[in-house]
Amino acid sequence: MPRFRSAAGSRNSHVAVAPSRNGKGLFATRRFRAGEDILVITGRVVDPDLLWERGGRFAANCIRFGPESYIDPGDRLARYINHSCEPNAGLRKVNQRLVLFAAKEIRSGAEIQFDYSTTIGDDDVWTMRCNCGVRSCRRVIRNLGSLPAECLDRYLREGLVPKYIADTLDN
Repeated sequence: MPRFRSAAGSRNSHVAVAPSRNGKGLFATRRFRAGEDILVITGRVVDPDLLWERGGRFAANCIRFGPESYIDPGDRLARYINHSCEPNAGLRKVNQRLVLFAAKEIRSGAEIQFDYSTTIGDDDVWTMRCNCGVRSCRRVIRNLGSLPAECLDRYLREGLVPKYIADTLDN
């Protein structure tokens, strides 16, 4: 089990930041049932122009929040959520809040990861080399429409794609 930097004292003491394959990651400090909320992602809401202007690590850490907005988690816990091509978590928007939830059971000590492609609309050009290490790794993280058809269908069926991202698909 990794050594955790505790989130104790916060409302999110059930997750912690610890070393991971890709630097630091967000880990469960207790078991989560499938469908259970893990974390409300908070931060400053920014527009796409700021992403283009600042670019780099700033843009890479922002998460799409709506058709024309992103959340900058700053140094909050959401900054440490890594990507996986075989995610155990997903994002959903509930009452103007972005919520990280368990897509399947997550055991205590496991790294919590979502597929970044589920927050990259087809109207977005951002890409990133993948280093998730799973057997089915796609090697490059791209927009939602680039996912293999069976993966995309499963993600949509299981509610792992926020509606404002799914709405960018050409149907």
